[in-house]
Amino acid sequence: WGSPSPAAAPPQHGRRRALLEAALSQLRARRRAAMTGAGLERHLQALAAVANQMQLRPPFLTEVLGQPWALAFSSAPRPHPPLLPHPLRPA
Repeated sequence: WGSPSPAAAPPQHGRRRALLEAALSQLRARRRAAMTGAGLERHLQALAAVANQMQLRPPFLTEVLGQPWALAFSSAPRPHPPLLPHPLRPA
């Protein structure tokens, strides 16, 4: 029931694996780009799609989307602000 041995794999298996590895490499590069501010984050892309559907052309979107960004699927991690003001937060 285990996986077939590499010798028994069809010729397309190697090509598919190479394509998958190339796609994963691109994804990692785009995630790094987004986390360092050099990539277009997916939420901004979604905002642009909604603006397009509503036939709106906000100047900030036009400016940002006019730059050469790579689409990325991750945002930079940010600490969340506390939900309670400091005096009310438990220690």
